[in-house]
Amino acid sequence: MPKYADDLTKKTSWLHTNLLLSLILFLSTYGVVGWTMAGIANHWAIVLREQNTFINLLIQEDLLPLIIKLLILVATVFISLILSSPLVLITFIFEESINSDLKAFIAILFWSIVLVFIFCSFDYFSHLLVIISSNILLRLDLQKLKYKNWQVLTLIFVLASTAFSFGFILFDFLSVV
Repeated sequence: MPKYADDLTKKTSWLHTNLLLSLILFLSTYGVVGWTMAGIANHWAIVLREQNTFINLLIQEDLLPLIIKLLILVATVFISLILSSPLVLITFIFEESINSDLKAFIAILFWSIVLVFIFCSFDYFSHLLVIISSNILLRLDLQKLKYKNWQVLTLIFVLASTAFSFGFILFDFLSVV
């Protein structure tokens, strides 16, 4: 009888059916961050246009905001994928071949750069923290469904790029009207 009760609670628990919730949260998070980053990208395009830099000679004026948005998209998705899988980052930074003094120096340098970033631009850090949290939540739900790691990364990359781009497109479409 206890086995049946355990199976019944597994089927009715919201913890086992939250893939849809985490997917909606993931897509809306990337869409909102894409929306906010689109305004920043347009601002940077205006600043670069006014500077009369060498970039203006190489890139047409209409393509500059698109290139900036693509760079923001790739950087955001790439950084969030790396930071949502901390084991990869930890093994990359702290390999066994490095001696302990150098490990300590690298750790202090790394964390001081992270703290400077956090204190100087808390709004970007909060965006990054929310994105990483939604990545981890969706990753855990997909791994619970027995997806392989490369499938999870590919799916997260495609969904994140799509939702982030959708935020960009909505910003451009609704800000023009």
